[in-house]
Amino acid sequence: MSLTLADLKQKIVDEVPITAVVGDYLSLTRRGTSTLAVCPFHDDHSPSMNISDERKRYKCFACGAGGNAIDFVINYKNMDFMDAMKEISEKHGINFDDYVQKKNKSPKVEMAEKILEKTTLVYRKLAETGHFAPFNDFITNRGLNKKVADTFKLGFAPNNSSVTDYLNSIKSETDRKFALETAVEIGLIRVSDPSKAPAGAKDRSHYDTFRDRIIFPIWDHYGHVVGFQSRAIHDYQKAKYMHSKESFVFKKPNILYGLHLAKKAIRAKEAVILVEGNMDMISLYAKGFENCVAVMGTAMGDASLNALKGMTKNFYFALDNDAAGFKAATRFNEQCMRVDVLPKFIDISPEKDPDDFVQNVGSLAFQKRIDEAKPFIDILLQRTLPDRIPEILDQKLKVLEEGFEIVAPLGSSLMATERLIKFAKALGLTSDSAQIISSYKEFLEGVKLPEPQKTEEIQELVSEIETAPEYNEMTVFESGELHPVEVTLLKGLVQHPECLERDEIGELLDFVTTDEVKEYILSLKEIIYEIDESEYKSVVSKITSSGQYSKELSQAVNEALIKHQPSILNEKIIDKLLNDLKLKLQVDSLKTRRALIKDQTSNCTTEEELNDLMRQLMKIDKELSGLRSQKNI
Repeated sequence: MSLTLADLKQKIVDEVPITAVVGDYLSLTRRGTSTLAVCPFHDDHSPSMNISDERKRYKCFACGAGGNAIDFVINYKNMDFMDAMKEISEKHGINFDDYVQKKNKSPKVEMAEKILEKTTLVYRKLAETGHFAPFNDFITNRGLNKKVADTFKLGFAPNNSSVTDYLNSIKSETDRKFALETAVEIGLIRVSDPSKAPAGAKDRSHYDTFRDRIIFPIWDHYGHVVGFQSRAIHDYQKAKYMHSKESFVFKKPNILYGLHLAKKAIRAKEAVILVEGNMDMISLYAKGFENCVAVMGTAMGDASLNALKGMTKNFYFALDNDAAGFKAATRFNEQCMRVDVLPKFIDISPEKDPDDFVQNVGSLAFQKRIDEAKPFIDILLQRTLPDRIPEILDQKLKVLEEGFEIVAPLGSSLMATERLIKFAKALGLTSDSAQIISSYKEFLEGVKLPEPQKTEEIQELVSEIETAPEYNEMTVFESGELHPVEVTLLKGLVQHPECLERDEIGELLDFVTTDEVKEYILSLKEIIYEIDESEYKSVVSKITSSGQYSKELSQAVNEALIKHQPSILNEKIIDKLLNDLKLKLQVDSLKTRRALIKDQTSNCTTEEELNDLMRQLMKIDKELSGLRSQKNI
């Protein structure tokens, strides 16, 4: 009989005395047959909370707080339900994994988890041998000790195929074959022609993806290894940093590096520090700033943001001290403001990143910068103000509208309007507060800034995106047929492969419904670090003509290859291109869902079913309207 989370909840409530759970966090007092504690949920000075093992409940008769043991931990530690049950289980000798590990996991997922855990041990043991000077030098130069290296399971991948050799050592032929196939799918090892396999690979058809690299295991929010980041040790290696590829176990936007280690400190300090790089997180953690996590890439998924918000609303950005870092902070800030979180910005100048700051300037100085941190929205508004306030009214209004755009994610809340009133005064505008707020509300209802001017280099491709045909609710596609927007996405990425290096590609692929297109883009993303620019066209042509892709896909790729030129788009153009593609794909996905739900309405047998479907249609229409307000699609 398999165990469930409901079984775990019942076991905790029935078998673990609530006084023992509350006693883990509070001092208890016995008065006769009653157990009392000072209530932590209000300003209590004498024991007002009654804890009863017989009733399995706690109750404060002063403020009304009450519930079972799990409720207490949730409220006291500001935890979610799962984390609360896990903490109670760990403190009271219950094997939490017995209740969650067997939750309908497919054999492939279970195999991937086993391989990733074993691979972590392999890389760590190799590093601990002390035989690899690059790893030893890295640890020394970064000022890390063995305890930190153990905590983060830092490893080393030598220039051979240690992981492939380990998988080939599996005795059962069936298990060995399955393990190798799974390892290839998650990008841990690769398949090659025997003549092209790297030197040292005993199995000439398989070889390790990570070679001659420092290894950083990446965990999910619950501490399970889902992938790896690696750092090159030679200047000639094409990619300084390489991640595991996106797969069924590894999705970067859903991961915050080190969160499983930082949870306790985030709750204790009621604050979280967000950094960009794994080494920034490790360095800060080693210096005592354990409430730190690293964002994986340029986008933070909703699940990650909600996980952090559930622990604290005090966010601090400590991102790289360059234009890209400020841009990332701007993007994360907008995400946070949409859920009523106002992050603060830690100034790490003159150093380039938090790692360098704590190494060169020190921990006390970093704490001082935390204490002095200002809300990032105020820094953005301050930067928007010109050094010399313009005298012409129209120019002042244009700057004001830029301020509107900055605070727009906050809606019409006081946090937004009070800042705008102050901003308008700084511009020297004489309109009263009511007029400023009225103009801002008009902006929120759809007044937009003009589109950025397109460069000639990208004009043709952006035009193709903007005019790509959309299928309406009655359009039907045969199984496997490519959708127009997907063809445009494919052409854009083939023509400009530098876009594949951006983390937003993972988001775009979430909206791709044709498996063939998704598979092709992932294969393209995988090879771009491994080939020279001079090889690009020939390698892509060879992949495309392998016979495994449809005529329609091959034609789209070949048309794009003809237009490909060995030039690099600047970041602003890539942002524009990827944003336009994302909006198109989002609209496309919503229209498809709408059509399916509309079809279901004709088969409803009850009014309740019909009302539920109509509510879903209204929600989709609202989302479509929101997307159209971003761009006239």
